Amino acid sequence: MDMVDEVRRQLQDDDIREGRKDPDFKACIRISTTASLREMVGPGILVIFTPLVFGFFFGEKAVAGLLPGALVSSV
Repeated sequence: MDMVDEVRRQLQDDDIREGRKDPDFKACIRISTTASLREMVGPGILVIFTPLVFGFFFGEKAVAGLLPGALVSSV
C-alpha cells in the first residue's frame, strides 16, 4: 500500500501528469527495496536456524541428511 500511496501522491502533481516534470522514481525504488528486505527476514531466519535446531534435537547425522536433501529438492 505504500507504493500505491506514493504513486497517488505523485499523480496529484499537475506538472507530473502533464509531463513537465519527471516523477520521483527513487521514492518508489526505496519503498520497493524496503518492503522486499522486510519480507526476506523470515526466510533468512528459517535458513539459518533450521540446521541448528535440527542438529540440536536430532543429531549430526540428521543434519548430514537434511542439508543435501534441501539442496537437491531446491533444484
